[in-house]
Amino acid sequence: MNEFTGKLGEPGDIGITPWTPNYVQVPGVGGGQAKQPYVDFGGGVMTDTEKYTSPQVLQQEWDRLFSKTWFICGHLNDIPLKDSFMTTEVGRESFVIIRGEGEEVRAFYNICQHRGTILVNQDFGKQKRWGCPYHKWIYNNDGTLHDLPGRETFREETLCHHNLDLAPAQVATFRGFIFITMNPDPVPLDDYLGERFRGMLEAYDLDNFIRLYDIRQVWDVNWKVAMEAFIEGYHVTAVHHATLTPVLDDYYVQHDSYDNGQGRSIFPFCEPAPSYLRGIGRDLSAPNEGMIAFLDSAGLAPEEYPSDWHDVKRAVIDGKRRNQDKLGFDYAKFTDDQLVDDWNMSFFPCATFNLHPEGVLFQRWMPDARDPMKTHYSLQIYAMKGDCKIPFYMPIDPAADRTGKEVLGVTRVPGMGGEACGPVVMEDVAFIERFQQGVESRGFKGAVMGEQEIRVRRFYDEYYKYMNGQK
Repeated sequence: MNEFTGKLGEPGDIGITPWTPNYVQVPGVGGGQAKQPYVDFGGGVMTDTEKYTSPQVLQQEWDRLFSKTWFICGHLNDIPLKDSFMTTEVGRESFVIIRGEGEEVRAFYNICQHRGTILVNQDFGKQKRWGCPYHKWIYNNDGTLHDLPGRETFREETLCHHNLDLAPAQVATFRGFIFITMNPDPVPLDDYLGERFRGMLEAYDLDNFIRLYDIRQVWDVNWKVAMEAFIEGYHVTAVHHATLTPVLDDYYVQHDSYDNGQGRSIFPFCEPAPSYLRGIGRDLSAPNEGMIAFLDSAGLAPEEYPSDWHDVKRAVIDGKRRNQDKLGFDYAKFTDDQLVDDWNMSFFPCATFNLHPEGVLFQRWMPDARDPMKTHYSLQIYAMKGDCKIPFYMPIDPAADRTGKEVLGVTRVPGMGGEACGPVVMEDVAFIERFQQGVESRGFKGAVMGEQEIRVRRFYDEYYKYMNGQK
């Protein structure tokens, strides 16, 4: 047993085994998905705690990070028809995004050019013109100024001082999802996501996803405190011992780093966590309740369930392929592991996907305009049309409209977390305030992170490139 020595040179008694960057490279992890080259992000010690609390850091984030990066803000199926629109907030900025002909999308700052009033206050809608609620300046949805009351009372030099059309913003799409940026000369979205990142999503039918669930909350924590919990699996054993460890391996996980801060972790489902098997699962033989949910999602009848839990994953894979007509889903283009495992994806800087063939749980953590201790949280579920079953941890109503004929509204839920977030996310949210309180303490000397937290380290590697002016 090796001796552990802390940063200050005081000996400890923690038994450790030699570290290796390849601890995730056990046979079969990721089901044969290509492992991206290991990138060494250093020792994982981060002593900068001011980033979680400082108004000055928040201002620097707006100036150096958020003004330059791309953000997911919706899907083409949220604005399905010509003249459909949606609004989205990125911190202190509001945008209106309009569908044109075909897949054409336009975006403008949602600001009347007369006196600066927010122009549109609907989440979604369809119209060709908007009137400012303050003085009734009228704008076409191509951004041009259509009319203004009392035109004769304005001097010509006043109206000609600057362009009075809506200010445009850069917008682009990837596989149906809409991205926006405040950068007037951005890196093209395809380059920002990167060829490798885009390529490994090829099998998923993202273009045809429709939004089935949409809640918004305001959390009383810094946005990075909130997001960190959703880009690492090290906490699963402690936080999700009731919901995930019986059915998900949180240790032998494939972590991949991509260009520009993007990331992926492949969490194997239908394989209990080592901590579960060492504890209450030591006598596990038959499938547990979580595994049965997966067997049911594959269209299997109880008499078809395997008697040994080791056979569950194969049974789910074979069941989905055999029953795909009954399930209303074509699994032919997916690999075996994609039919079961959770692909946890991060879109830098502040969004994640939990991706499955049938649907995706999308989360976004946007900082408040002025308060570093507030986060504007979005949880949305996009899924395929029809009756294919969605993973158990996604909190959709079984009666939700999955025809795509109507555009779903937004539900604003007071407080933090709760049942509206679903069984897994609500467990995460329950401890986030304690995390925030702790990082503010004088007794906290900084984070020490291991390889299971490599995507947090990857995030901060990219984050500091922006904050230090390297990007």
